[in-house]
Amino acid sequence: MWIPRGWKEADSVAATRDFLRRKPPRRAATRDLVKELLSPEPSARRCAADLARSVSAREPGVLKNYADVLIDLMSELGDDQWQAHGYIAMAAALNTATPAQRKRLAGLLRAMAEAQRVGLRAMALEALANLAVADASLREEVLTLLENARGDPVCAMRSRARRMLPVLLMASEKRPG
Repeated sequence: MWIPRGWKEADSVAATRDFLRRKPPRRAATRDLVKELLSPEPSARRCAADLARSVSAREPGVLKNYADVLIDLMSELGDDQWQAHGYIAMAAALNTATPAQRKRLAGLLRAMAEAQRVGLRAMALEALANLAVADASLREEVLTLLENARGDPVCAMRSRARRMLPVLLMASEKRPG
């Protein structure tokens, strides 16, 4: 996977398109992505995390074989790599396959939702909502968080709540707890 020096939205779109154009199971592309996620280079990790988030949003479960890796990496990243941390959290939420993975990730996301950095809190809220779509036991808790965030003074929190509330409500109608 080639990572440009200045990763822009256009680079993310092109990399996502390139990844998803490959014929499933995309073993080589996935292996390259995971290699970059585990890179010691922070900028490569951030770009790879953005790609993981993007491909997972377009095709949930595409990285499910690496859900534990995503969760482990999320738990290891510090505030100095907050963007990668948030992107990986969002990708992990869309790729968990087992109740144990969802439970572990939910604990990490609850802590992330209390972060000082607004961006991390907003990404945690979105990731929790996506996780609650797959796990009915989280829905009430996350619905309350989303309702509270609708009145948050921070625009990013209100925006995520407005966007994720209908997603979670629709999931509740389709798959009641």
